[in-house]
Formats: sequence, C-alpha cells, structure tokens
Amino acid sequence: MPQKLTLEDIKENIVIIKINKSYREGMSETELYDVTRGCWKRKIASVEKADYAIAVVYGIVKEVYQIDEWLPAKNEVRETIPYNEVADAGRIIFKGRTADEKIRKRYRDYSVAGLFKRGEASPVKVIMKL
Repeated sequence: MPQKLTLEDIKENIVIIKINKSYREGMSETELYDVTRGCWKRKIASVEKADYAIAVVYGIVKEVYQIDEWLPAKNEVRETIPYNEVADAGRIIFKGRTADEKIRKRYRDYSVAGLFKRGEASPVKVIMKL
C-alpha cells in the first residue's frame, strides 16, 4: 500500500488533477501528459500560482509536471487528443514539462487520497503553500 501524503508533506504550490477515467495502463508519456494538462473547467486565476501539476489515478500519483503557463484550451494543441469545440469551450489547459527528479521523487507513487473529502467532485484540487 502506498505511503500517504499529508498537507504538511506538500512543500510547493500544486494542482492535483484526477485522471481516473482517462488513464489506462501502458499509456505513453505524451498521452499521460495530454490527459493531465487539460481541459479543465476552472478560471485561470484559480490555478495560475501553482508551480506543479500532479496526475492522480484513484488516489495514487502517477506523474508530476512543472507548469510553465495556463491558457484557454482553444489556444493549445494536444498531440494525442483533438480539441473538441463543444466539450472544451471555456476550459483551460496548462503547458509544461515533466518535473525535476527531486520533485518527482517527493510525490510519485504516493497516495493523496486523504487530501480529498469524501464526495469531493471536482477533478482539480489546488493546494497553495507559499
């Protein structure tokens, strides 16, 4: 059973993104990045101070990305997922890259399940530490 992260364990400004329905074993790095980065129904102002995005599947951290910027989804092309004008309208997406190994080791394969309240519906949770 993976070790659980607490709020005290988190040292950076992060966005936890649940990708349960989009994830499948054996995804390529590009596919995982694309499903994690967007498209999210949030205001850019609510996430723009986050430095990292954490891809989570059923409570377990699969990958950590350093965020360069957030933008409207319509302005950004994902390599493996086409833009859907109807479904993605008004949503946002981040541009970034896989985080440094030091940061990845701090979060990857840990459980963040305890950071969500039961029934919390939003797939995007923002945790600001700084």
